[in-house]
Amino acid sequence: MRQMAIPTIPIDRLILDQLERGEMRLLALVVAVRRSLGKSEAVKGDLSTIVKSSLRKLVLSNAVVDVEGVYSLRPRL
Repeated sequence: MRQMAIPTIPIDRLILDQLERGEMRLLALVVAVRRSLGKSEAVKGDLSTIVKSSLRKLVLSNAVVDVEGVYSLRPRL
């Protein structure tokens, strides 16, 4: 099993920022997170695995809604 270096910039925050901008599919989120990290952070391993894990945590915490692979922020009441 490969070890992944976790970036110092919280991936959860980057994902939430992208969802606020309208990015909703996994591939678009992975690309947007990669661009956001840029050269300032080195991520070893599969970034899509890290993003998927963060998305699962966000869905379980009720911050994000997953409808058949399309992610969005939970509506505020």
